[in-house]
Amino acid sequence: MQTQVTKLNFTGEKIFVGMDTHKNSWKKSIVHEELLLKTFVQPPEPDTLFSYLKKNYPGAEYFSAYEASYCGYWIHYRLTELGINSIVVNPADIPTTNKEHVQKEDKRDSRKIARCLRNGDLTPIHIPTMKTLQDRTLIRNRYTMIKELKRFKHRIKSLLLFYGVTIPEEYNNRSGHWPKRFIAWLETLAFNEPSATYSLKMLIKQVKNLRETLLDITKQIRELSKTPAYKKNVELLTSIP
Repeated sequence: MQTQVTKLNFTGEKIFVGMDTHKNSWKKSIVHEELLLKTFVQPPEPDTLFSYLKKNYPGAEYFSAYEASYCGYWIHYRLTELGINSIVVNPADIPTTNKEHVQKEDKRDSRKIARCLRNGDLTPIHIPTMKTLQDRTLIRNRYTMIKELKRFKHRIKSLLLFYGVTIPEEYNNRSGHWPKRFIAWLETLAFNEPSATYSLKMLIKQVKNLRETLLDITKQIRELSKTPAYKKNVELLTSIP
């Protein structure tokens, strides 16, 4: 007696996946038409999700959504490469009931995203290109260096204030810029104990290193601004009085 085997075929149908992403795992909910098919946990890998969908819902058109977070957009890029219609949404833009707001959990969140995706209630955010994102890293690094430089300057000033060292009026400006003459003056300072003098010199060394790093990053940004991708916009911005 032969056993009839019926192959799954979801051709022409749509499968919606809502994801709540975390570092070590992703909570996923799958919705089809009016039915919640499944909520489960998988490793944080787009390819694993794609393999699962192809195996269990072959032939269907796949849609997915997840909230913008620390993990960035690499998930979206990979899902799109695999043929999944992926969007990233602002968490604040997802329609949420009072109960969902109070009883927040990964399982409930993934179902909410899948349901809203199916109903067309989600508005995707703009996803920059990979080039734009990576170029922005240079800008972010410069901003980080500026903040670090400010912190070390404050530490040096606090150290001088703690020991009653008065900064000469010619260097005590409000612009925050430290000329080389001021740093040279700092390097001449010495306390009674070598330990305190060493601590000051280490702080000065950090300031000098950060200034050099900041200069290098700024040069790289200037070179980047001259490339075809940004040259026109930079010229427009610098033309504003």
